[in-house]
Amino acid sequence: MMSFMSDQRVKLVLDGETGEDYLVDTGVPQGSPAAPILFVTYLSGIFDTVKQEAPGISGLFFMDDIGWLAEGKGEEEVAAKLSEAAVAAMELGKNNGVAFDQGKTEAVMFWRKRKGTEAKAKVIVGEKEVAFNKKATRWLGVWLDSQLTLKEHHAIRLKSRRNVMTCLQWLTGCMGLAPANCR
Repeated sequence: MMSFMSDQRVKLVLDGETGEDYLVDTGVPQGSPAAPILFVTYLSGIFDTVKQEAPGISGLFFMDDIGWLAEGKGEEEVAAKLSEAAVAAMELGKNNGVAFDQGKTEAVMFWRKRKGTEAKAKVIVGEKEVAFNKKATRWLGVWLDSQLTLKEHHAIRLKSRRNVMTCLQWLTGCMGLAPANCR
């Protein structure tokens, strides 16, 4: 591992001109298959720490995107739980030399029955107040709209899947391909 991470250098190429190389002493090479493994290993304790410090929080992540989930009887309770999760995660990061990009933080409120309701409470993330999104949020390539019910989300995804299937059927018919070969 040390040989992989040591003596990394970078050069900037701009308009065909190559600059001098510089030593890079942090990070993992872009696109390295080791990056997600190292990230997961390095932050493996974040979920246990946050759950211990902020009871009622669940977490999920993909690569370097982390999502915190909280349920509550009202928006203030949910915002308070998410704020506690943010404090615990940022404290763990600070103690381990990890900085979370607070500018990328988003909050979404989903209501069980109150369609069209807007959350007014805010989640505190460091020194920043994050309002709950009034519109859709994209996470891991999926649009989540707090103004839709689960049934409406499902109908939209189903329609999208049907559109893809129609296109694939058209391709197989025009090109004479077997559906299994259209990946």
